Amino acid sequence: MAKIRVENTGTTALLNALAEGVMVRAGDRFIFVNQTALDMFAYPGTMEEFLDEPVSRWVHVDDQALVQENYDKRIRGEDAEQNYELRLLRADGETRWVSCRANAIEWDGEPAVVACVYDITEQLEEKRAFERAENIFRNIFRLTPEVMLISGLTDGKIIDVNPAFLNMFGRRRDEVIGHTTQELDIWADPTFLGRFVEELKMTASMTDVPTTVKTRGNLIRHFRIFAQKIDLQGEPMLLLIGRDITEDLVQAQELQRSKDTAELANRAKSEFLANMSHELRTPLNAILGFAEILRDEMVGPIGNPRYKEYAQDIHESGTHLLSIINDILDLSKVEAGRLEAYLTWINPLESLEMCMTLVQQRAFEASLSLEHQFDRTVLIEADERLVKQIALNLLSNAIKFTEPGGKVTMKLEKTGNGGLCLSVTDTGIGMTAEEIKIAKRPFGQVDSSLSRRHEGSGLGLPLVSAFSEKLNATMTIDSRPGVGTRVSIMFPPFKVKTREDDGE
Repeated sequence: MAKIRVENTGTTALLNALAEGVMVRAGDRFIFVNQTALDMFAYPGTMEEFLDEPVSRWVHVDDQALVQENYDKRIRGEDAEQNYELRLLRADGETRWVSCRANAIEWDGEPAVVACVYDITEQLEEKRAFERAENIFRNIFRLTPEVMLISGLTDGKIIDVNPAFLNMFGRRRDEVIGHTTQELDIWADPTFLGRFVEELKMTASMTDVPTTVKTRGNLIRHFRIFAQKIDLQGEPMLLLIGRDITEDLVQAQELQRSKDTAELANRAKSEFLANMSHELRTPLNAILGFAEILRDEMVGPIGNPRYKEYAQDIHESGTHLLSIINDILDLSKVEAGRLEAYLTWINPLESLEMCMTLVQQRAFEASLSLEHQFDRTVLIEADERLVKQIALNLLSNAIKFTEPGGKVTMKLEKTGNGGLCLSVTDTGIGMTAEEIKIAKRPFGQVDSSLSRRHEGSGLGLPLVSAFSEKLNATMTIDSRPGVGTRVSIMFPPFKVKTREDDGE
């Protein structure tokens, strides 16, 4: 056992100046600690109070046996572990790792053990964090399906590759390690890697770089490359990750072809409907005209009143058919992108009042109350024809699906944000949320007993929505079964101004 004589006087200032904690132990007590050690324990009391505490108070329970064994060996003069690590307990309960270097000494003529301790908690945490990160990277490197390799940044020699790389290129590890990717001839474009590395030297990383490679059997595959410069034991390295996107490209091309085919078919359908609608309207107008002549006996009496009734039936059926054809024509224009809107600043009152007049007789025959409330100070930038069609469709729908004794109300009122709301509210059959979705679809008809009593194309709301969109407005529907429906057309503030702003 090495014997070091340390006098208790005249050395305290020197020991307190050390960066390491110094503790002198005799028995189960410390007989001296320097200020560094006292600070290490975060002890709030005095030095004398600290020295009254047993050594076991400051040593982690799992390390007490090791500390005691080393102390006993040194006191007996036996060889003991000179440097070891242990955990100390601070006064606030925190555990700190320290590196301990101990020796036997004489203190005031008595055998003792001096220990110099250095806090290594942060170093151990950094080491463990590094080991965890290294372990995670190793697992990712081994298990990921993406191709990965690590090579020297300057010489390009491969240091390591993952199993996905070996499988993709049909190689053994001994055929790859120590060689360059050029020697392995994996690039479809031999100049790609040189350009890639030169660009990488100017940046820390590169992502999503497209390239093509030659895989097992010289098959050409499309890849996206991700690269990162890393430091490995002081040497600049290149971490390269490749993702095979060949199947993704094939699927994207197939999807685009399918989309193009569908759009072409839809355009052809819309154009066919538009052309056929024009072709049908010409003879139908003639049928309506001659039916009207017969019904009104314009060229003389028919004789048999039943023929007059038949002419009336022909005229009503033809009018209904013409209405459906007009809706189909409008829808085909929308789908073909040929719906045009001629936007000017208009006073909507004239159009809306005309629509109210047109449906007034129909509401009277259905025993409905027809009301309106219009703000008379506004102008909107819109197409007057489309505004009329929106209003007529909404009013016609409301009248159709409201039972006798009900009420239909049209409103035109400003919104809180300076916009404008055109709404039609009825007390009719109403719709559920699912039925609203059906009603918004072209040719969709809500299956109810009342709707089945009324013929229709199922194009009213889809057309209103399309017309509104053309005017930069939006359509919303609020409805409850058995209570009624409110359809609102919201015009944004930039489409609205007061008549005073226009100098009127």
